[in-house]
Amino acid sequence: MQVFAIIAAVVGLVWGGVVLLRGGLLGGCLMVLLAGTCFSLPFLDLQVGTLSLTVDRVLWVVLIVQYAVWRRWGWADPKPLGKPELVLCGFSGVMLLSTFTADWRAGGSEPVTRLIIYYLMPLGVYWVARQSKLSERSVLAVFGCLAAFGLYLAVTTIAETYQVWWLVFPKYIVTTTRDSKLEFIGRGRGPLLNPVATGMLLVLCLAAALMWWPRLRRPGRLMLTILSLLCCLAIYCTLTRSAWLGGMLCLSVAIALAIPRGWRVPVLGGGLLIAVLLAASQWEHVMAFKRDRDLSAQQTAESVQLRPILAVVAWKMFLDHPLLGCGFTRYPKASANYVSDRSMNLPLEKGRGYEPHNVLLSFLTETGLVGLGLFVMLLGFWGRDAWRLWRLRSASLWARQQGLLLLAALGVYLVNGMFHDVSVAPMAHMTLFFVAGVTAGLRPQLQPAAICPSTVDG
Repeated sequence: MQVFAIIAAVVGLVWGGVVLLRGGLLGGCLMVLLAGTCFSLPFLDLQVGTLSLTVDRVLWVVLIVQYAVWRRWGWADPKPLGKPELVLCGFSGVMLLSTFTADWRAGGSEPVTRLIIYYLMPLGVYWVARQSKLSERSVLAVFGCLAAFGLYLAVTTIAETYQVWWLVFPKYIVTTTRDSKLEFIGRGRGPLLNPVATGMLLVLCLAAALMWWPRLRRPGRLMLTILSLLCCLAIYCTLTRSAWLGGMLCLSVAIALAIPRGWRVPVLGGGLLIAVLLAASQWEHVMAFKRDRDLSAQQTAESVQLRPILAVVAWKMFLDHPLLGCGFTRYPKASANYVSDRSMNLPLEKGRGYEPHNVLLSFLTETGLVGLGLFVMLLGFWGRDAWRLWRLRSASLWARQQGLLLLAALGVYLVNGMFHDVSVAPMAHMTLFFVAGVTAGLRPQLQPAAICPSTVDG
């Protein structure tokens, strides 16, 4: 199996080289995303000393080298720094400081590894995507690649849920179902082996696919409708409530933009009313249903009751370390004293061994107000630029749709982030930073809007 994996990796690297040459910097970014999703640690892990090499990490280094070559020969498209980039530099500095002022050698330098994988690698992808030459053809290619990837994720997730194993790839998805010690067995985990991350990617790929709707005729729209239904079924198969909410948000936005403006309020209002009625009538079932193969409905309900306990622990930790937090990746060790507190009526001991099920609380406890504030500012600047780009009627449709895609990505990230620490979800930051980088590369189109406000609708 190891030999087969190495051969497959070599073949993938060869084809990856072709994609890098033909697809440019955006093609390189997409290769890193694909490898990080399907061909990371579970697929191939080569130990070189204390360093763990995977296909996506090798391709990321290749991407940075490619960018240097492209920049040297004038094939890139350098853009001036803006406020999001300055905030991103500040946030990266805080993450570095938070990592190396604590015990960064713990667990075989795990804090450094997580810093590189979850933040520095996405930062590199953001920078490269932002400096790429962007055109209608390249952006539509991104939409198409994400749509095709969504089809693969949907088929794999549905096949895993209904145990149609011959349709499941990579095969480690199948072999890991036999391990009773792993989480999420029995749900649609996808190649990331994580239903939350898989659900987030499915929603984003669905949003990218829907960007093709205005360009398709009736047969194409029929195929897109089938793809959308497959993605919706796959999102359901993750059995993750936050993924369901993200999917409903994506579809609501798509419907709102597709129907005439006069119909938006009654259609969306009626849909919201139906959703509220269904949630109210099925609330107990939604909050407690059997998800994992080895998890009972009662245990599912207890996981919901655990969130207030984790929020109290995180809040008490923040009060003791308000500015810079307890240190990146230091929450598990630092929270031990807090879960032992018996001065409250809440059974805080139940929170032992868990991390905050909320991305904002996670940043707050580990990086304090400084780290959380910079991260929220970064998301705010990205959202502002994406909204302005979407509302800029003088811009081309493809550019405006890229702004809309970033709004969808931010919405999916934050919706899931209210219930999970998605900062450590596999590929969550990498994908978000890629979409944000492409959108940032289109920021120069907003300059006429600053000079002539009349070009902006509303």
